[in-house]
Amino acid sequence: MKKLNFTKIFIIAFYLLFFLLLLKNSQGYLDPDLGWHLKAGEEVVKTREVNKINHYNYVFGNQSTWVNHEWLSDSIMFLIYDNFGYFALNIVFALIVLSTIIIAHKFIIKNFTTNKKSFFIILPLTLLGLISCQPHFGVRVQELSILFLLLELICIYNFEKSSVKKEKNSWKKLIPILIIIIFWTNMHGSFLLGIFILFFYLFIKIFETLFFYLKNKNQTINKIGSFFNFESLIEKKYLKIFFVFSLISTFLTIINPYGLKLFDFLFSYKNNAYLTIISEWLPQYYYPFLYWQILYIAIILAIIIISFLLYKNKPKINSAWNLSLIFLFIILAIKSRRHFPLLFISSLPFISFFLYEELKTFLENIKFKKTKLDAFIKTYILLIFLFVFALLIINIKIIKNPFDYFCNDYPCKALKFIKNDISLTNARIFNSYGWGGYLIHEWPEKQIFIDGRLPQKKINNHSYLEEYLMFTKKEEIAKKIEEYKIELFILEKTKNRKLNWLDKKIIGVKEKTNQKGFLLEFLDKNYNKIYEDEISLIYLKK
Repeated sequence: MKKLNFTKIFIIAFYLLFFLLLLKNSQGYLDPDLGWHLKAGEEVVKTREVNKINHYNYVFGNQSTWVNHEWLSDSIMFLIYDNFGYFALNIVFALIVLSTIIIAHKFIIKNFTTNKKSFFIILPLTLLGLISCQPHFGVRVQELSILFLLLELICIYNFEKSSVKKEKNSWKKLIPILIIIIFWTNMHGSFLLGIFILFFYLFIKIFETLFFYLKNKNQTINKIGSFFNFESLIEKKYLKIFFVFSLISTFLTIINPYGLKLFDFLFSYKNNAYLTIISEWLPQYYYPFLYWQILYIAIILAIIIISFLLYKNKPKINSAWNLSLIFLFIILAIKSRRHFPLLFISSLPFISFFLYEELKTFLENIKFKKTKLDAFIKTYILLIFLFVFALLIINIKIIKNPFDYFCNDYPCKALKFIKNDISLTNARIFNSYGWGGYLIHEWPEKQIFIDGRLPQKKINNHSYLEEYLMFTKKEEIAKKIEEYKIELFILEKTKNRKLNWLDKKIIGVKEKTNQKGFLLEFLDKNYNKIYEDEISLIYLKK
């Protein structure tokens, strides 16, 4: 077997492994927001208008409006789900992440390592990143933000490369950004990150230029500057071009069905209670800890420190833009674990190039000879891949209806119980936050208390999510129940934590967490418990 052929097979095998892992992960759980995403998409497709009236919650009144930043994504998701089923949706989202990874790898090989042997470093490193990102991957719209961010960063790199060489028409390298921003704006609310990155790059390049001119005039600045590489400095005229494109990109965000109303949600970010309440928005230092992500962040920080010690002035490693970008996403990922996939995709070129520089001599000396031992090693590696593929494929199931399949996590039986009793269907209900999306999809004609769409929307001088949490405060429960005229409660049972060895032995977390809260104590005294199963509780007003 020729070396080139084996390398190709090795790479293809890894990509197939990535795809199967992504597919398997997406089938391991049902995203709490999928239900309302599909219903919102269905509304857009059938009415041919974007979502405007909030039909799903009674809290804000019948004429409450909302802006769906994912209206285009939701529409596409509904069409795929309606015509091809949930399994097709799983495949599409797995392919989105896989495509992002393949694009990133080609970018790294072409512009950083310039050697296909570096795949032997890039692929295992990517596997570590994917394992770390598992809690955030699946049938989730936010995966699009990772793809859009990577494409934008590639455009910025190409523009910088062209500008440093002082090529004519370098501005053409920025044209794809305009298209990216238009699609990003209509497919996910993180489009503002795309705009921020443009101006952040502009700021760093201006600062880099000023720093370069000052370093020879100040001894302290000169010492600091000795660690950085300044080969990517851009002349003033190119910075002006980039500034113009950044402004155009900003203005292009108004090309959406909502116009300027799309930006109303910005004011809700003044309240950041969601950062300490919603699990995926929690900081890395909040329990439960995501150990793979913490490990990945630790590796990045270690590599940055080593790069300053070993690679002073090294191009593509110690550049102001590379380090600033990585530090930005490290901060965001530590502040909120939801941002970790953005850190993974933005740091992959830097880490891959650094490790390749360290192992370059070793990789270049690797030679596959046509010997029996060489054939045995290659065959053994491929057999391992085949074994892993078989295990993954066996465990992948074609799920037709996820809202029936994941009944161990959602109130399928409880909802059936309610629907079988007409007197209960007319009652005003209060539901657990994580079940809102499920109820919207399975009981669309019924208005509920809360779901995952508007956690930051202002109500009673605080956020919607904080209003929901008022029902956990002993002194507020009776007042809030009376305020909203709630007659029926459908609640999720508190589950015992699933702890690993680190949780038990090192962190010292206790398993039992099924103590009753103030809400359940109140309901036990003042309401009738009319239903209970493994995961659900239903209480009816006496």
